[in-house]
Amino acid sequence: MPGMLTIEAAARFHETGYAAPIRVLSAAEAASHRARLEAFIRDHGGSAAAMGLLRTKAHLNCASLAELTRHPRILDAVEDVLGPDILCWASGVFLKEPRDPAYVSWHQDAMYWGLDPADVVTAWVALTDSTVENGAMQVLPGTHRGALFPHADTYARANLLSRGQEIAVDIDPARRDLAPASRRDVAASCQAGARLGRQRLRRPAHRLRHPLRGTACPPDRRRQRQRDFGTRHRPLRNFAADTP
Repeated sequence: MPGMLTIEAAARFHETGYAAPIRVLSAAEAASHRARLEAFIRDHGGSAAAMGLLRTKAHLNCASLAELTRHPRILDAVEDVLGPDILCWASGVFLKEPRDPAYVSWHQDAMYWGLDPADVVTAWVALTDSTVENGAMQVLPGTHRGALFPHADTYARANLLSRGQEIAVDIDPARRDLAPASRRDVAASCQAGARLGRQRLRRPAHRLRHPLRGTACPPDRRRQRQRDFGTRHRPLRNFAADTP
């Protein structure tokens, strides 16, 4: 077992549904990946145009993100909670421009991912500092257990989720945990695919690039409503998720 997480941290992950922060990148690595992502966006027509390549399976379009999804320390942290057989099913970038009202609403990914079973892990990698002041990720501990909350598609313009997905119940602010991270950290979350989370991105004067979200699962997971594919990251050999 790689041992990126202590026994206590791994136990806390299974209890609460997330673990953060976990230091996985050096300062130089974080700066390099951010610069390369910025260059990718410039080369593809700016933020609005490039997001079409960065929303879903971004690691297949951007070399820097492909390297991040295979970073040994990130995979070690994932392996600590998921096991040694790792498939990268999806990845995406949440981008916030200066003074943009963008946000991520309270949601549970398992509601619309359609994976069966839904025990997956999302590695949330910060490429800029994520603080309480600029809108750190928030989670509701323990909501990866039990039934999913009802959701509604709001299609809110500022919501960074594709359909503005948002839970249709009120959340007690006292129950939430904040998960701030520096630009070198990863947060492992979504054990059982149902941890409830949001990110209220406030309006600093600088551009935020956080996070890269890479979603990993064991290779025997199937999508309930359609065929799909992923890339095997450990152990390394070819694999398609729709293979019988």
